Amino acid sequence: MSRKQSQLIVLALSCLLSAGRVASAERDPKAEEIAHAMMRAMGGEDAWALAHVVRFDFRVTAKGKVVANNLHLWDRKDGRYRLERMLKNGKREVVLFNIGDYQTHKAGSAYVNGKKVEGEAGRKAVDEAYASYINDMWWLAMPWKWLDPGVNLKYQGSRNRNQESDDVVQLTFGHVGLTPGDMYHAFVARQSRLMTRWEYVLQSGDEGSWDWQYADIGFSNSKVKLARNHTSSDGKTTINMGKVRILEQADDAFFTDPSHLLSKLN
Repeated sequence: MSRKQSQLIVLALSCLLSAGRVASAERDPKAEEIAHAMMRAMGGEDAWALAHVVRFDFRVTAKGKVVANNLHLWDRKDGRYRLERMLKNGKREVVLFNIGDYQTHKAGSAYVNGKKVEGEAGRKAVDEAYASYINDMWWLAMPWKWLDPGVNLKYQGSRNRNQESDDVVQLTFGHVGLTPGDMYHAFVARQSRLMTRWEYVLQSGDEGSWDWQYADIGFSNSKVKLARNHTSSDGKTTINMGKVRILEQADDAFFTDPSHLLSKLN
């Protein structure tokens, strides 16, 4: 796999929704009904709203070779974020930011082997980490985001696939995010009510499809479903989310101290 191809998988496949401004959405009743049924099957919107700190990975393996491996810690309540990854030179990069502060001021700090990265290189590292948060989180939790502001839903009918009947819903985006021209077709199984596959056409013209697998994540007497693994249509590439966990809280040091590595998280 070429560097360009790996960048496409890692960075391009998301609608990159922004939380900055509220946008209206067009949704037909059938598509919205399916969205609510899907969320109920994943544990319910109320349960997902209670999820505080989420720990997940984004590990891309193509033709047997790992081409990306990002480690995430996401404080959904307070917006704090930590991203860890190994650079090609073998050094460890840690980026700390607050989602709201980044969206307002592009604020954040990047460290390589514990040393703060200053100037333009530091700003670029923070920008790339924020893009990874948006992209990687979309692969983790996309079914939970159908009813976000600016997401248009249109029912496309049913389709039989692998001896299973699916409802197909088209997702487009109304003037939100960095790639609002992306379009997705989501396949929601009529039996399980889970989205088990998506097909996409990006505004760049690239196309593809992936099958989804889920994990049941328990926390605070609740349980929700988040993505566990994705497999490309040709079977040559996987995106694994690691051991996904929802935590009641995490030590503040994970969001302030680059040396407080996620390997220490119980």
